[in-house]
Amino acid sequence: MFKTKPEDFRGLSFPRLHVVTDYLLLFRVYGMESLSDLFPNLTVIRGNNLFFNYALVLFEMLQLREIGLHSLMNITRGAVRIEKNPDLCYLSTLDWAKILDTVEDNYIVSNKNDRECGDVCPGAAKGKTTCQTTTINGHFSERCWTQKHCQRSKTLLTTVNGPFLGGPLHRFSWGRA
Repeated sequence: MFKTKPEDFRGLSFPRLHVVTDYLLLFRVYGMESLSDLFPNLTVIRGNNLFFNYALVLFEMLQLREIGLHSLMNITRGAVRIEKNPDLCYLSTLDWAKILDTVEDNYIVSNKNDRECGDVCPGAAKGKTTCQTTTINGHFSERCWTQKHCQRSKTLLTTVNGPFLGGPLHRFSWGRA
């Protein structure tokens, strides 16, 4: 996937994918700018099997500008590794504690400097706070995935979507039966 361009991903979407049983790893997928349209309804990454203790890995995604997994509310097991993504913003607006039980094993380094991003959560341009606010490292701020999507809490997953966790899962395969 060294020659892919952003337009190669337009229209590519997996809206029926709600749960990843093991881990989600993206490595050097050129041209991908966001996961928002690709996985619009991904709600849970279970982490039954992990990639070196990680359930979500984004590594050397050179054109990735935002993670954009706006439906993701829970990573059941495993940590997050987000590394060497030179254009990636909206990292400082995410509160991983809202998704994970513990954030101490997360490894988030060598991405775009937060001060160069100018991340704006929904409503902020109009002076209206619409996203939940939390404090991380002494910084009280709104929590959002993108300019269009606030970060939702995993408590919503158990109270509003409780039956989903025990309901039918959509299986997904990359071309194998």
